[in-house]
Amino acid sequence: MGIFNRGTADQLWQRYVLALGILVVLLVGGHMLHLRVLQDGANDAETIDLSGRQRMLSQRIAGLAQTLKEPSENLNYEAALLDALQVFEASHADLLARSEDFPSAKAVYAVGEDWGLDAQVQAFVRDVHNAASYPAAAPEQLVLLHRIEVAAFKPLLSNLDKAVKAFAYDAEHRLEGLERMQLLALLLALGLLVLEGAFIFYPAHRSVVLALKAAQERFVQLERRNDDLQKMSERLEYSAHHDQLTGLANRKKLHSELHHRLKQNGQTGQQLCVMHVDLDRFKEINDTLGHGVGDIVLMRAAESMKSRTRKGDLVARVGGDEFVIAVSVSAGPGAKEQATRIAESIIARIREPMLIEGNECTVGASIGFVLVSSDDQDSDRLIADADIALYEAKGKGRGVAVAFEPKMRNGIERRYALIGDLERAIENNEFVPFFQPKVAFSNGRVQGLEVLSRWQHAKRGLLLPGDFIDLAEETGLIDRIDWQVALAGLDALVDFRAQGFDVPTLAVNASAASLRNGDYVADMKLAVAMRGLAPQDVRIEVVESTLISGENDRALSALKDFAASGFKIDIDDFGTGYASLSMLSRLHLSGLKIDRELVSGLERSKPMQIIEAIVGLAKGMNLEVIAEGVESPKQFAALQAAGCDTAQGFGIGHPMSAKDTKLWFESYSSQPNKVTGLKVVG
Repeated sequence: MGIFNRGTADQLWQRYVLALGILVVLLVGGHMLHLRVLQDGANDAETIDLSGRQRMLSQRIAGLAQTLKEPSENLNYEAALLDALQVFEASHADLLARSEDFPSAKAVYAVGEDWGLDAQVQAFVRDVHNAASYPAAAPEQLVLLHRIEVAAFKPLLSNLDKAVKAFAYDAEHRLEGLERMQLLALLLALGLLVLEGAFIFYPAHRSVVLALKAAQERFVQLERRNDDLQKMSERLEYSAHHDQLTGLANRKKLHSELHHRLKQNGQTGQQLCVMHVDLDRFKEINDTLGHGVGDIVLMRAAESMKSRTRKGDLVARVGGDEFVIAVSVSAGPGAKEQATRIAESIIARIREPMLIEGNECTVGASIGFVLVSSDDQDSDRLIADADIALYEAKGKGRGVAVAFEPKMRNGIERRYALIGDLERAIENNEFVPFFQPKVAFSNGRVQGLEVLSRWQHAKRGLLLPGDFIDLAEETGLIDRIDWQVALAGLDALVDFRAQGFDVPTLAVNASAASLRNGDYVADMKLAVAMRGLAPQDVRIEVVESTLISGENDRALSALKDFAASGFKIDIDDFGTGYASLSMLSRLHLSGLKIDRELVSGLERSKPMQIIEAIVGLAKGMNLEVIAEGVESPKQFAALQAAGCDTAQGFGIGHPMSAKDTKLWFESYSSQPNKVTGLKVVG
């Protein structure tokens, strides 16, 4: 039995020292093992998170790379692209080093193999660097941008997903191994404690009881640590499949769920419907009220969508203000009508006003949806078809739901071609000014011209604003078109006056994007002064919806600056927007333009009552009243009797090129109380 024989007090003391030493070794070893579990768990979680961010960063780089098509305004985007690329490369190097401890992830990176993730990342980085080095829209750059987009959304994204799963798989197995080690250590500790109790602590059983209590407490602590690690793992799993802001499913979970639901489509008499939802006017809220309010709007919109879908339906956030909803409808002839009702109820719910931090925010929603047939098994294609239907919905004025039809693909292809043509058209000065005259109701004298944009397309001929304005606003090019047409209009005004034509003022349309450009007011002042014109020669026309964004909107500041400098400010299409009267009172306006839809409905009593109310409001504020859309003598007489000041419309003159405008002036003569040579008054 050795030192474990009962004997003298010295021998008993030696036994106690030995037992104590064993306990110390067990405690230190268990503590070190516990620290190892915590450290490895934290490192693994950090690695998985870094790998996930790498995947999202590749998408951001691909998105920023597309902005290289814009040659001048994209300098900041190019810097953001290079910064993102630098972070992407640094993260890749870090993950590559970490993969040495992750066998599955190391196999995915496959250093030295041309098929591995490492080679794909290096090729992706080279392509982005090379794309940034070429001039904008150069053929070489377009090829690289296409390759970047294909890589980012297909093979590279797929392998980045594999890397995340590989890191998670290895981390899970490593955790299982450490847990087994903890269990073995615990069993060993218990065995040694039993031996100590039998051979050492039996004479002092009270000490044995205390030691067992300590071991029991240690066991509870280990269990608690295991629970913490389990909860951490569950949180990581949740974060990998859900949007952090709204709690909705993310793109990864969406594709996984769609893949599963496509296999079950039609098996229970239900047909799958995929809806692509885009919030209308969300960018205005972000720009004017800040991203904090924008985030709350997104969360409220997410709740609205969930409230209009059933428990088994899926709602996912796939972009900034874009969502995808997968719902089941009854298969059969009524499937489309049922899907339309669901989509329209979602639109109506989202459209309800939201009171956020003292601001009443109203957003809309447009929805494109596709009904899944038994042959549809590609989730990417379904989402793309729903996206095509969404563009159709936006083209119909937004706030509507549109079902996908195969013929829509041709329209979207033409749309993408037109987007490419827009930038080229701006560079080639293909946007030309057309002019529409305005005359006084009282004596028919010309009050001025409004300059309007037309696109002299190289292949499609002359395009009207309805063919390209919405697209220009979506692509962020509207302010450049505004500026190009405004400068050409100012040049034409100088030319008209030089040839002796009496043109008192020129009305220039300014979009909200132009007004929110910090340099627009100063640039316009300089352009007017350089041409020898005065601010009073120019009227700035803005649509009423520009005024609804809020008191702190930069567009309102720009209008106040224009008015203070002597420019005249007219509210265009008045009566169709939602500008408050208090907002109108704070601006130094010069005139209100009655919308053409009200003028066209003069035969009905209500439009006339509305016009008379607008005239009364304008006169009370000492504003000029311009009536748009005047086409007939009856309309002219009614508007004149209502007290309108200025007439504009096809009955006065169609929008004309500068050359035709000169011919119009040459054939036009002003006489008291008569507009000669025109269709309105005989």
